[in-house]
Amino acid sequence: METVLKESMAAQQRYEIAEASQIAYARRSIGELARGLGFNETVAGELAIVVTECGTNLLKHARSGELLVRPLVDANAGAALRYGIEVLSVDNGPGIHDLHRCFEDGYTTAGSPGNGMGAIERLSDELDIWSAPGLGTVLRVVFWNVPGAANMPAPHLTYGVVNLPLQTETVCGDAWAVHTDKRAFTVLVADGLGHGPLANVAAIEAAKALAANGDLALDRIMDAANDALRPTRGAAVGIARMPASASMAGMPVTFAGIGNISASVWTEGTHKHLVSHSGIVGHAARRAQSFDVPYPPNALVVLHSDGLTSRWDLARYPGLAVRHPALVAAVLYRDFSRGRDDITVFVARVTGDA
Repeated sequence: METVLKESMAAQQRYEIAEASQIAYARRSIGELARGLGFNETVAGELAIVVTECGTNLLKHARSGELLVRPLVDANAGAALRYGIEVLSVDNGPGIHDLHRCFEDGYTTAGSPGNGMGAIERLSDELDIWSAPGLGTVLRVVFWNVPGAANMPAPHLTYGVVNLPLQTETVCGDAWAVHTDKRAFTVLVADGLGHGPLANVAAIEAAKALAANGDLALDRIMDAANDALRPTRGAAVGIARMPASASMAGMPVTFAGIGNISASVWTEGTHKHLVSHSGIVGHAARRAQSFDVPYPPNALVVLHSDGLTSRWDLARYPGLAVRHPALVAAVLYRDFSRGRDDITVFVARVTGDA
């Protein structure tokens, strides 16, 4: 059994890219993060090249965009932890008409040498991209500080997250945590009341409740969060549990929520929303009730705070639902963020035939 609480590593750093000087700033800042995580100079240099290429592509093809960057920690790589950096490049530009050709050296639509996407693919440990004409582009690249990490077997369960503070704040009033054992994967998303440091304290306390009680039933985890949040201003909390692998055929998605955390299960043809009760965890919360819905093979489980509007539909984005969950989270953030609150969008999928 493994529990990883990313309470100090959850929120992304956001880098707006609208001019060349902002690319240089992002490159320097991300380079400092890489060195702090133990990246050697060679890998840090390759990461810098990719950040530059991503930023340059945003300016050339979309005129502007943003890079969302977060550290990763993996406790499944052996005896020692390995650390990584995920970069999401997000734009709302014209989109890419031929994704396959854009990775061929020499192919360009902007009058440049056309080597950028090929370099990104060669240097990155992990890469995924989604784009469609008129719907912009989102790109995910990952670098790990352990050589050969990209050759490790792909996990059965993948997830991605966007977790950002209100732009006028330095800390996020939302938090999230995950807990995994051989049978189940559990995620908690918390939205502290308001925003800023006091909201952050409440959300982090809720996330700690999952770390300490992840093997319990969801209502018991919620009870623990309710006790932990009494000294704080309180939070909305949603907890979802889903199968940890495709071998757990027939296991449903179970959800318990109090407050404004939304949850849903999506396939290409259907989606089901999960019920959250009204209240404030830590102050005005009744006993949480859990609800089950079927989990079809390869379906997406989506949780988000009310920093995201509820009027989104993945059917608008051809092919997005089969890409890495981080790309799904990034598109939803890009197109449906309210812009006046902290935001968390968490997306998970179990791959393979059940």
